[in-house]
This record gives sequence, C-alpha cells and structure tokens, in this order.
Amino acid sequence: MRRPAIIASILTLLLACDKPQQPAPDVPDAPLSVVSATSSIFFQVYGAREEPRIAPFAIVENGQLAPISLDADGWRNVDATFFDVGRKLPLYRDGVAIGDVEIVRRMWDPNEGTLYSLPGCSEVVPQAQGKLIMSNRAETSIEFLASSTPLKQKADTRPLPKDPDAQARTVASAVATAAQVGPEELNHLDFIGRWLRTGAGREGRTLLATFVDAEAGDAGPGAGHTVSLLALAEDSAGTLLTSYQHVDQGEARGVEFRRLVNHADLDGDGIDEIILEAWRYAATPEVVVLKYAVGKWSESFRVSQNWCLDKKPGTAK
Repeated sequence: MRRPAIIASILTLLLACDKPQQPAPDVPDAPLSVVSATSSIFFQVYGAREEPRIAPFAIVENGQLAPISLDADGWRNVDATFFDVGRKLPLYRDGVAIGDVEIVRRMWDPNEGTLYSLPGCSEVVPQAQGKLIMSNRAETSIEFLASSTPLKQKADTRPLPKDPDAQARTVASAVATAAQVGPEELNHLDFIGRWLRTGAGREGRTLLATFVDAEAGDAGPGAGHTVSLLALAEDSAGTLLTSYQHVDQGEARGVEFRRLVNHADLDGDGIDEIILEAWRYAATPEVVVLKYAVGKWSESFRVSQNWCLDKKPGTAK
C-alpha cells in the first residue's frame, strides 16, 4: 500500500514545439489571508517519527476554512508567530487529540539559518522541525494534524458497526459497477474499508471504501492500465447512502489516485472535514479538503505540496 508522508516533488517538463507559444495570461492573486496570534491555523505533521516536519496548509477566516494565501512577509510572520522554539501545538489523528508536537527548530533561525530550500525557488512555504510528545509511540513514518488552537472533541463514544470491510466492499462494488469498472480490474488492488466518526449523517459516522494500486500501473509504476476508487457513505436507518465517489481509470500516468490522510472538525461546525491526498504518477501531490453539506461530501479546496511560492505566468500565488 502506498503510504508515504506527504512530500514535495519537483518535476521538470521538457516541451518541444515548432510553433512559437503564446504567453499564458496572468491570473489575479487570491486575497491575502489575515494572520494574527489568535488565528486558527492547521498544519500537516509528517515524515520521520524522530524528526517530524510541520507545514501550514489551512486557516479559518470568518468561520470559513480556506487555504492560506500570503506574500513573503506574511509567511515570515507565520514563522515568527507559530514556530517559536518550545511552542507546543496540539496533535490530532482521526479527530482525536493524541498529544502535542513541540517546535525544536523554526524556518528562519538567525543562528541556524534556513531549515530547507527547493532548487530553483527563491521563496518557499515555511516549515518547522518538531518533537512528538505522545503517550503512545508513533509509527516510524507519521501523518498527523496539528492546530494552533485546540479542536473541540466529540462526545460520541457509541461503538462503530462491526465488519466495515464487508460493508465497504458492497459500497465500492456499486460505485465501480456504475462507473463500468469490472471486478477483474479491482481484484489485484489494495483495499481499505473503515468507519470514520465524522459527525455526518443521521448516525454521525461515515464509511470509507477505497481501492488503490500500490504499483501505480498493471505493467509497472506509471505503465499500463490502472484504477483509483474512493467512496464515502453514511448510515441512515440501516441503509448506506453514498455521499461521495471518485473513480478514475485508464492509462496509469494519467489516473489521479486519492487516499484518506486524516479527518477532524476544523471549522467548528460539528462535522469533520475529510483530508485526502491526491496525486498522479511522477507529479506533485495535493491536499484535498472535503466538506459535508446537504447529504454530500464535496471538494472545498486543494493545496499543492510543491511549497515553492515563486509565481509563474498564468498562475496565482
């Protein structure tokens, strides 16, 4: 099963064309986020257990969860405000508090220099290096969520239904059939089925069903044919109602894979946001944030894991 920490990758594309290319039009910059010491900012905590990295990816503004949009001075303010050495950020997995991550090195330290850089990039999203403070020992490679302000914890302690695998396979099979994906295309893929306490639906829980190709292609990595399937469903009086589905199939290099990373109530509305990772073969991954409303999960926004802030023609910062 593909289980990487969320990392940045840089892909150089060499394009040859006989005809001159028209320059891409500039896209207006997104409005800048307003960041203060009391802001609710969320961070990916990822990498090696002994030296985890902490990277900001979202903020709550006016009660709404959004990606962070800042200029160079704004990002340095984030580093100065939230990455001071010794600060502890509450740590979460599946919406449950599991400890803290303590900042041991900030991004721009006057004595130690810059924590990291990217080739050919003058400005990057600031990150910090941390130390996990947990009662239970984490796995060697970790993917957690941290917040600048504590998240409200759920009071729901009802037991989850047994045998989620069988129920999830039923949901996945129905989604695959509707997308004209046959069982023979799924049999060799890794499957995960589990319940999530999201607060969504009548029973406050969501069933995850996902097929992922660990090889990223039936003829080798990035080669041949493959399928990616991820579905969500809520339990309503014993009936599973599908509320989200992603099915992509075809040439392995072009298929977008998705997997669950975490879930938590980030905006305080009582229902978790679901955090996915989306990626294509040899391309930079993205964080995808799903929000639940009117019985459906929908994509709220994406954040690229490129982490280079240099503006390119035709793109916004």
